[in-house]
Amino acid sequence: MASPTMKTTDLSIADVIDLGVLQRIQDTFAQAMGVAAVTVDRGGKPITKTSNFCRLCLLIRSTEEGLKRCQRCDAEGGRRALAMNRPYAYNCAGGLMDAAAPIMIDGHFVGSILCGQAIPDDAQENYIESVVRHNAPLGLPVDAIEDAAREITPLSRERFTAAVEMLSITANYVIEMGVARLAQTELLNQAQEQAALKVALQEAQLRAFKAQINPHFLFNSLTLLGYTALEEAAPRTERIAYDLSDLLRYSLRNISTQVELGEEFAMIRQYLEIQKVSFGDRLTFTVDLAPELVHFEVPCMIIQPLVENAVLHGAEPISRPVHIAVRAFSVDDRLVLEIADDGVGMPIEIAERINTGFYSGEGDSLGLQNVLYRLGVEYGAKFAAKAETAPDRGTCLRLSLPLEAAGVAATPSAEILFPGPVCNLIGNQLDFSAAGLNTLPSVAARFPSHLLDGSGSEHRIDNPVEDIVLEPLDTIPA
Repeated sequence: MASPTMKTTDLSIADVIDLGVLQRIQDTFAQAMGVAAVTVDRGGKPITKTSNFCRLCLLIRSTEEGLKRCQRCDAEGGRRALAMNRPYAYNCAGGLMDAAAPIMIDGHFVGSILCGQAIPDDAQENYIESVVRHNAPLGLPVDAIEDAAREITPLSRERFTAAVEMLSITANYVIEMGVARLAQTELLNQAQEQAALKVALQEAQLRAFKAQINPHFLFNSLTLLGYTALEEAAPRTERIAYDLSDLLRYSLRNISTQVELGEEFAMIRQYLEIQKVSFGDRLTFTVDLAPELVHFEVPCMIIQPLVENAVLHGAEPISRPVHIAVRAFSVDDRLVLEIADDGVGMPIEIAERINTGFYSGEGDSLGLQNVLYRLGVEYGAKFAAKAETAPDRGTCLRLSLPLEAAGVAATPSAEILFPGPVCNLIGNQLDFSAAGLNTLPSVAARFPSHLLDGSGSEHRIDNPVEDIVLEPLDTIPA
């Protein structure tokens, strides 16, 4: 295989991807798959916090030589994955099973996502002996190394294979998040300079931000995870896998379609159940839909981004329990959608902009901005939004829509000023569809993505790292 090549660049992951969103994706991946995970730059240095790291690896990285060796190993794993254009599984320099998937944005290799720190259940003793042999030269007590290695729950090779496949999906998702952010920035700059192209840009953004995940591969991987969890008597992991599969399948719908509120609220319940696994007793919720509204149709995916904002900005920053209430009811021939929490509270200036109809969010507020914009376009002056908030007492957001048949776009009101991208998303996380790629606008075409699909493209490593010994995964330590 030819040596990979790549454009020389100073581009970094932090330049094009929201590290907070990336951290949440990585944490969820590690928890669902039962492996450790970290995202690193080209040189193997972490750019996220570690997720689910075992005590053995923390012990190794506590030594200066061990940390350098791990970073060199992570960098080399990413380099080999780049050369193969797919996730690369290997035995790391510390003696454990690892896997790496490269992250390429706009033709640039910017880093890798890694997972593993695993020991196979069919060769546990051989791997433990290998771990001791690999790490004793670091000056660590042999007993401490072996004790830490035995704390690692052995993993079936089938389960590790499922984790590697899911790592590929995760890497592709991160790639497209970066591509979307580059394209979004360029498109918004052009929109400010060329106001006359507003309508054309809206249509271009809708195409540019559709799903690039292969649904067949995605759902097969999640189903494999569910079956594996069932075989291993892990009902909690099984439930997460199936809930996540349903949630992603729902999110891949065309956002221009109308859905019944009953479907939308069922998806909200699944999303909150997944979040509750992470938050435990810190998060409680109620989801209440008036029976007469079950079959009323609304634009797809208009509630979940707001619920995610309540979780991430209302509940996550504080340690005390938070309750989230999602309701839909009717008042005077109008539908009211209410998302309330008793958490941190929204900044007053954001609430004031929402209440005056001049909200244009930035960063993590993309989900809120997108929902308000879409509803403004759909219902025009018949749509209203109101936010009430108080520090450490929470936020209540109410959306008011006409209870007449939806589907015919109203003329936007002059007060609905929510400029920004129209995209299909799970909360603040963009999701993509291959259907739109053939008709990308010229701006978006400047940011080509390179998915891990096995296609043979030429790349060149900017800064080759020093080679270190990495054993093929099928090599069982002697």
